[in-house]
Amino acid sequence: MRFLISSIIVFLIFSTTVSVFGQDKVAAESNRDKERRAKTDPWAEFEEEVDSIHRWDFGINLGAYFPDKYSANFYNGFPGDANTPGNVNTVNYVLSNKYWYQDIKQLLGASDTVFVAGYPLDMHYQVAFTGGLFIRFNFNRKNGIFLEANYTQLKATDAITLVVDPPSYSTFQNVRTEPIQGKEARVLIDLGYQRSFPLRSKIYFFLHGGGLMCYTQVIQSIFVVEGKEFNLVNVYGSQGYTPNSNSQSFKISQNAFGFGTYVGAGAGIPLTDVFGMEPGFSFQYYPTNLEGYPQWKPSFSVYLRILIGAGHTNE
Repeated sequence: MRFLISSIIVFLIFSTTVSVFGQDKVAAESNRDKERRAKTDPWAEFEEEVDSIHRWDFGINLGAYFPDKYSANFYNGFPGDANTPGNVNTVNYVLSNKYWYQDIKQLLGASDTVFVAGYPLDMHYQVAFTGGLFIRFNFNRKNGIFLEANYTQLKATDAITLVVDPPSYSTFQNVRTEPIQGKEARVLIDLGYQRSFPLRSKIYFFLHGGGLMCYTQVIQSIFVVEGKEFNLVNVYGSQGYTPNSNSQSFKISQNAFGFGTYVGAGAGIPLTDVFGMEPGFSFQYYPTNLEGYPQWKPSFSVYLRILIGAGHTNE
């Protein structure tokens, strides 16, 4: 028994010695190969570097959205004419209701007539805040696919021109300008591919692109007279509005889907092994498809993405 135990101990010591010697020999040969390559290629050491990457990145997007003005005219209240199609929500809808019309005359101090002399035909959206969620799967440190969803609320404000009690004998008219306003929400869902370009430091630049879907929901379309709001959306249907009659209103959803594409670029700045930032910009091209506005138009966004990585692997 003692002989058997002694033999096992000697065998283990011998095996360990041979294993360590073999590993040292392989490591030495590997180092010599790297030194040999480094003499002919200064980037060899960087390219041979064994990187620990995150298979999954999760992030929060914060930024500013610069929408194209095209569909902002959806909120100008214009009923249309022989040359220009009208909108579904119009100021005429309000003025044609005798009760609202009387309210407007009273608010403007009119004794006879109020009519619209001009509509804003070049409305713009205001620059808006945007925020969203982001997830990316990294095939390696240079290639990945991602999915993100961003939300923004847009506002378009301008003014229409009203003429109060137009005189037939004078060129001087009582002209008023009153605000007209629209609000909408957009959700943009992007599915894309990202190509990264690592530097010798941990910072990297990237390009990305893919397809997008935009969901647009009209929140508000109003005409304001001396501070009082009049809803341009026909929520009363064919029954119309009558004060003190318990007129039933309906929930009207004015929404649309648009599909398009986008491209963008940015830079990645790792802060720790887990956290990082990606400032960047994105150029989108898509239709909102609000009623009467089918054309594809460009929009632009800038953002700061805050990232957290998960699932280390060696590449």
